[in-house]
Amino acid sequence: MWHLVLCAIVCVLIFAKNPPPIFGWYQQPGPRFWPKYLLFRALLQLRKLRSKPQLDKDGLPVHPLADKECTQKLSQHPLAFDAVFFIAVNMEGIYVIVGSERRHKDIVNGLVYVMMPGIGLLRSKKLPDTVLFGAQEGKFGAEGIRIEPVEALKKWRVDFEGVMHLKDDPSKEFPVKLSGLWSSDWPVFNFDTDLHPHALATTIATEPWSREYFTALKNAHQTHYEHMGYLKGTLQVGGETHSLNLMSLRDHSIGEARDWDLMHRYAFFMMFLEDGTMAVVGIINQPCTCSVMQSGYVYTPEGKINPLEWCDFKLYQHGEQGTPPTDAAFSFKAGETVYRVKAHVEDFGVHYVGWRWEARMVERFMSYEVNGVRGRGVSEFHYHNDSGRKADTSGDPEWFPALLKETYRDRE
Repeated sequence: MWHLVLCAIVCVLIFAKNPPPIFGWYQQPGPRFWPKYLLFRALLQLRKLRSKPQLDKDGLPVHPLADKECTQKLSQHPLAFDAVFFIAVNMEGIYVIVGSERRHKDIVNGLVYVMMPGIGLLRSKKLPDTVLFGAQEGKFGAEGIRIEPVEALKKWRVDFEGVMHLKDDPSKEFPVKLSGLWSSDWPVFNFDTDLHPHALATTIATEPWSREYFTALKNAHQTHYEHMGYLKGTLQVGGETHSLNLMSLRDHSIGEARDWDLMHRYAFFMMFLEDGTMAVVGIINQPCTCSVMQSGYVYTPEGKINPLEWCDFKLYQHGEQGTPPTDAAFSFKAGETVYRVKAHVEDFGVHYVGWRWEARMVERFMSYEVNGVRGRGVSEFHYHNDSGRKADTSGDPEWFPALLKETYRDRE
């Protein structure tokens, strides 16, 4: 009897077909999910047991990310990148976003958003285009954006000076000057080592396995880490100066190549609560590697980090056709706590990233309620921009940044 049951199980594992992906993009767990899950959990545990702390010449421990804090040498790949991103908010409704993604040819994908009570949402002058020129070697930023590390894993300078326009009325312009010092005494969250093993194993076990799949997984890898802290300084808007003491997230991404064509969608929620809790929840769909990836973490008010174990937010149920929802509710678990989130969009902006605007980003300025505690933050929804990918740059398409096209003709 038992050998018949065993034989049936083996036949199911070998011959049963995987269910079709939802909308053709989102894989569902198949009949071999649990054996794959258990195998990958074992591999993660083995990697953890084999890992050893890095030591300096005197035998003292060195943080593995300490040498990643400065600008990194770009690889020879044409899509090489080195990106930093800062989000900062307070409970009174001030939001600041500054980002810089270094590319070859002294080009930066850069952006600045500032949302001020009584004024509205301001955008850096070129948005929705993020292509900036004149980047300097060894520095993040261009055209008024200046970002630089002061002390590895502790302090960064975040500065901007330039003209911004009101999103709802671009004819209204404001001179803006941001002078900020970002700092933190808390640990970093490293996506290479700190993701919850259940969330990561679930992601990998859901995908169909093949030699090609694991090759794609290796090729698409990038170093990405995030760090919660505070941004303090001053912000001048239209001649009025505001003192800043904002709860803040920074991230740093480095890799051989960042090809936005590989990404279908993602949704990230960055939350800063009145009680000092800070959290990130992300759902990613990159079909070649992870069609349903859950990632994130919670910083407790004491600075302890708990990785996200699971989340019930379904990406394909929220804005799959290109329009993100203005409200959302979902739950996730980190540490011993289940967090129940209510999210509402106060305002939003749209910008494009990539050589041909392959990525359309919807930057949403949020109010939150998490387990009854109020907060604010940002939510970023990414969509693959099909019109950008298919356009022919030789034909002067209307959407393509003219200055970028001209530059490429001159420098190729």
